[in-house]
Amino acid sequence: MTPLARYGRHLRIEVLLAVVAHAVALREFELGLLLGGAVIASGYIADGPRGRRMPRRAVSIIAAGIAIWLIASFLQRPDPENTMAVVGRLACLLATLRLYEQRTVREDRQIVALSVVCVVASILYSFELLFGLLVLVFSLQTIHVLMLNRLRSGLDAARAARRAIVADTVVPPVEPGTGRAPVLQFRLLVGVCGVLAFAAATGVFLIFPRQGDRMMRSLGTRTGFSADVDLDRADRIEQSNREVLTVQWLDPRGEAVRWPQPLLLRGAVLDRWDPARRRWVASDRRRSLRNVSSGGGMADWANLGGVVDAPSIYTLVIEPRSLASLRLFSRWVPVAVATQRPATIEFDARTFELESYEPAMQPGDAYGFRVVPTPSEEILAEVAARPAPSVPIVNFPVPEVRAEAERILGERAPDLLEPVAADDAEGFWRRRREIARVFTEYLHGPDFSYTLDLRRIVIRPGVDPIVAFLREHRRGHCEYFASAMCGLCQSMGVEARMVTGFVAVEYDETLRHYIVRESNAHAWVEVRTGPRSWREFDPTSSEVLETLQADRRSWADDWRWLYDRVEMLWTTRFVAFDDADQSALADRVGSAAGERIRGLLDAASTAAGRVNRYFQLGPAGYIWLGVVAVAIGLAITVVVSVVRRRRRLRAVVGAAPTRMLDEVAFYLDLLEAFEIVGRPKPLHATPLGHVAEVAAVRPDVAARARPLVEVFYDVRFGDRRLDAAERRAVADEARAIRDLARNERS
Repeated sequence: MTPLARYGRHLRIEVLLAVVAHAVALREFELGLLLGGAVIASGYIADGPRGRRMPRRAVSIIAAGIAIWLIASFLQRPDPENTMAVVGRLACLLATLRLYEQRTVREDRQIVALSVVCVVASILYSFELLFGLLVLVFSLQTIHVLMLNRLRSGLDAARAARRAIVADTVVPPVEPGTGRAPVLQFRLLVGVCGVLAFAAATGVFLIFPRQGDRMMRSLGTRTGFSADVDLDRADRIEQSNREVLTVQWLDPRGEAVRWPQPLLLRGAVLDRWDPARRRWVASDRRRSLRNVSSGGGMADWANLGGVVDAPSIYTLVIEPRSLASLRLFSRWVPVAVATQRPATIEFDARTFELESYEPAMQPGDAYGFRVVPTPSEEILAEVAARPAPSVPIVNFPVPEVRAEAERILGERAPDLLEPVAADDAEGFWRRRREIARVFTEYLHGPDFSYTLDLRRIVIRPGVDPIVAFLREHRRGHCEYFASAMCGLCQSMGVEARMVTGFVAVEYDETLRHYIVRESNAHAWVEVRTGPRSWREFDPTSSEVLETLQADRRSWADDWRWLYDRVEMLWTTRFVAFDDADQSALADRVGSAAGERIRGLLDAASTAAGRVNRYFQLGPAGYIWLGVVAVAIGLAITVVVSVVRRRRRLRAVVGAAPTRMLDEVAFYLDLLEAFEIVGRPKPLHATPLGHVAEVAAVRPDVAARARPLVEVFYDVRFGDRRLDAAERRAVADEARAIRDLARNERS
């Protein structure tokens, strides 16, 4: 078997790996399954014994149609974030299509290039461990295929040259050189090239500049949590069971317990709807921000002495697993924070949001909060450390939502449409709570359904997505339910805000903690129900959340802890490797190298001093020790040279007695002379046959070398013994022939 025997199969594997990587990165598994099947089928349809390939013109027409279709689809909803996704999808389709055409090695290289474009485009959309492994395997396969392609190109060129020489005669096919174990040798060569490429890639990875903050923010978005709520994208939210957090909820006695309701972990707060961009945004909060430093212990930002009893304080311990984010996720209301390592945390006294900047929380960096589940106005005043805010006039910018809110209240609680007396503060806040309760129950009703796939929902131009959700399709995920709830409340003058984070519903009874996965990213609403207090309302039914969690569970999830630990290491050590890690690594390497060099120098100095004192050599003894060290170095060099020369002799002489090696050592000088004149010895040539080949270019060298080659025959095969004088004579003559060849060439 030759290395080219499975060239076509390896080319298909190359394309298949690109398709699978693209499907994993962009979670387009339907497209991956379709194209993967087409790639495998090409081995039977196009490359089989009765292979039928498409004409190039037909392939070009189909490729142009695919490109026009993808570009037109993109222009209907242009999004710069999806540009490279379209490029990768087009490259996958074209690479698969070209497997069915009549092609040469040049077209094969184009297929490889399309596969590389597909994978490079996909890299911008995923950092998962599975995708990283696929990219690694794809890189090695690309090296393998390109080397096979070069072999195939040389074989085709040799065949074409033979046909040109003997045009009218049937020429036997050219077979590639075989040699000893050609497939094994080729695989070893591919392995060496792969190792070198991996070493070069590692060097680039370690020294190439990168921005840490931007990476952390993108990581937070990619793990399921998003600080933005954008309703302008009608796509599908893919569910992932990857573990991102573990949460332990400790009661006032310090025992881990399960909260009766789903545990909502706040991440970001948004309070203003932008109808032009169709997204929720946050108001300016610069006046309410302050920094809190945590040195590893609990850092309090509220003086709760005499305000709250210890039995009312719970503790929340969060350990990021595969999530690297600037956001700290907490339960309402945190009154103190503790971090595993010193950190500076930015606390928003108005919304109670928390972010870590020095440094960002990494997977494995656990942090904890003291939390008051049902805080009083006095507790909120101590935590916020600012006067109670006035009640603003809320006006939702979409009039159709107000009309819908009045219709709902008119049908379910018409008394809530009547204003409350100005001096009735309790009635004012009670009316707000009741309005939020009515809207929550309405969205929990049978008229609305929960779905993660919005690709078939069409929102007409000029129609607000919240209005479309309430009046038309009434289908969506948690962001649509929360947006509708928040819009309905604000349209009735009730101060409400969107909150995004995670919902913890999966509790491990054995480990006594919650497991939060990517699929647990959630959005809900907080409504202001007092001068300082806010109350959570989740328009997404808790039954829906628990049903989704149960449906996503499978037998494989019981073993995901193995994969999740590896993925956590992948995220922390590779994906989250930023400029700060580069600086720390450089400092550690430089410090370690300097300490190692200083240690070696100190050890050498100490050893030299001990030897000098033992032999009582005095100050000049160090010079003597230096001379001895140089002599030892030269001796080692000579020994290495002798060993290498004996190995070469053994390769030339083969299985022969050891005493014969010194007698035929002169033959190595002859071989070197033959190489100098441009005639290295082929494996198939005999020594005298080799001399005949040398005579064609340098008859003088061949004439002087022939007697020595005959001596080599006598010693190697005739059992001739050379005395000391004869050894010196033939060795001097061989060196003279080598010098003759070198001088003539120069």
